[in-house]
Amino acid sequence: MNDVWFRELGFHTNPFSIKPAVFHDHVIGFDKVVDEISYGILNNKVVLVEGDYGQGKSSILKKLLNDFGGKKQVIYYSCNRMDSRLNVKSLLNGRYGFVGQLFDIKPKEMILLLDEAQELNSKDYERLYSYYQEGYIKSIVLVGKGIKKGELVPGFKAHTEEVGMAKMNEDLALQVVKKRIGDLSLLPDMIIRKIYQRSDNNVRLMLKTCEEVCKKSVESGRKRVTEEFLKQFFHDKETPAPKVEIEKPKAPEVKKEEVKVEEKKIAKTVIIDHRKEKKEEKVAEKVQEEKPKDKKEDVKVEEKKPKGHVYRPDEYKSMNKGSAEELLNKQTDEIFGDEQYY
Repeated sequence: MNDVWFRELGFHTNPFSIKPAVFHDHVIGFDKVVDEISYGILNNKVVLVEGDYGQGKSSILKKLLNDFGGKKQVIYYSCNRMDSRLNVKSLLNGRYGFVGQLFDIKPKEMILLLDEAQELNSKDYERLYSYYQEGYIKSIVLVGKGIKKGELVPGFKAHTEEVGMAKMNEDLALQVVKKRIGDLSLLPDMIIRKIYQRSDNNVRLMLKTCEEVCKKSVESGRKRVTEEFLKQFFHDKETPAPKVEIEKPKAPEVKKEEVKVEEKKIAKTVIIDHRKEKKEEKVAEKVQEEKPKDKKEDVKVEEKKPKGHVYRPDEYKSMNKGSAEELLNKQTDEIFGDEQYY
């Protein structure tokens, strides 16, 4: 039931999926924001888009990919995936797959969409500006929360535009849900509004809560979500589960008197006679002197192993995000992430 609850409501897939723009291309409530970003891209600008988590930034990026993609002139990259610093050269070379990486072929006039851009620092911006000046990058869209604007290089600041994202009102939030589920009797409009209020006016959290409410309703056989049911749902969600303390078995107590008695029994005086050992050592020395000098003892020579490269699968995993065997079984486009180019 947990995997097919939405099919009980007549949906083929989960209607509350938080994947960006999974059902439609229209970004509800952010048409003006998309227009401002698009205008900046067309004018070769560096556009900064600030917004809280779950506010619709990913859906906006998906919309931009649909508008400007198609000829592999757009590169999308999430900066929380980079190991240390942003490798701009690799992103540009990757546009041509393995050949681009091998012969250092870079495209011109690329649009770079960088998600989670708060991870970037001054060194990253210096590299971006170098390729921006040379014409390899036409425009850059930086999306995230808490982007380090003070670390932008002076050359970028003259070409930078900021686009803010305000929180969505209840009417627009209702449209987001209705666009996905239509007129679903299980989830009345009033309940959707209350869920949005309890979700701190966050669209992503609202969709996740709607999913949980509908799943629980289907599992309990409910045909309509009421205010009482919703209150109970949030009460159960906010009430922490009681902690169960497990009593640890106590170690058996040992009487001190018994221990002392055992120690006394074990403790004995041992006298070692070293005179006998010295006599045996002298006899061994005489026997050693009487042996013929011509005979040599066999000496075991340990063969030194060549200091070559030792195969360690973990090294390949850290460099290429997969073992050598996994990489050999993959296609070239999969290894170099061709899905980043639109």
